[in-house]
Amino acid sequence: MFENGEMTMASTRLERRTGEDRTATVEALRARLRGMQQAAPQHVAPTLDDAAPAGLDEVVRRLRAGRAHSIESRSLALVCMGAAMPSGAWGAIVGMPDLGIEAARDLGVPIERVALVPHPGRAWFDVVASLAEAMPVVLAASPGRVTPTEAARLVARLRQASSTLLVAGPWPNAATVVRSVRAEWQGLADGDGRIAGGTLLVEAASGGAPSVARIPIGGDGPAVAPEHGQELLHQPAA
Repeated sequence: MFENGEMTMASTRLERRTGEDRTATVEALRARLRGMQQAAPQHVAPTLDDAAPAGLDEVVRRLRAGRAHSIESRSLALVCMGAAMPSGAWGAIVGMPDLGIEAARDLGVPIERVALVPHPGRAWFDVVASLAEAMPVVLAASPGRVTPTEAARLVARLRQASSTLLVAGPWPNAATVVRSVRAEWQGLADGDGRIAGGTLLVEAASGGAPSVARIPIGGDGPAVAPEHGQELLHQPAA
């Protein structure tokens, strides 16, 4: 993660490792992260980046540190990550091997300050917890079935580190659930014409009345998936 004295984006592969090999790999990751932690800004609560899409401020306020938050789709999760990362801080993305780097940048993620762990394998919990010890915001694809006990154990680590976990997919007892409600398009007249742009209506619920944000899509806005399950992310170049 360091090159010529400067931090660079890193990709760590942990799949196909078991037992002592996996433990050694996770410990090596922790050692590298401790070095990053010394150079990175101290953890602070997520704040809205100046370049973030308008309307996300209320959503970001709900993404409190020390908790895990569930976000419906990957593209929406990337938008939230870009908005929530404190200025100058590092973040991490876990479990997204087909992530399009340029697409993530277009969605507002400062990819030059993001550590990538595309294949955490069975070490998913260890990797996420270790990254959270050094970085204020971690985005991870849902590992699948997670028991309430496993979720509570990880949240305890998040709370201790004052780090925010954004899960692209379901998460037990998530502090906040962010989902897209509907897309509104401009440029069509009576079914004819070209789509000039649109707005994605996003809802963030964490108890009480949900917060609603309108995110521009199309045109100069981010390519956020307008419907559940639809991802507008570029595939990596062959």
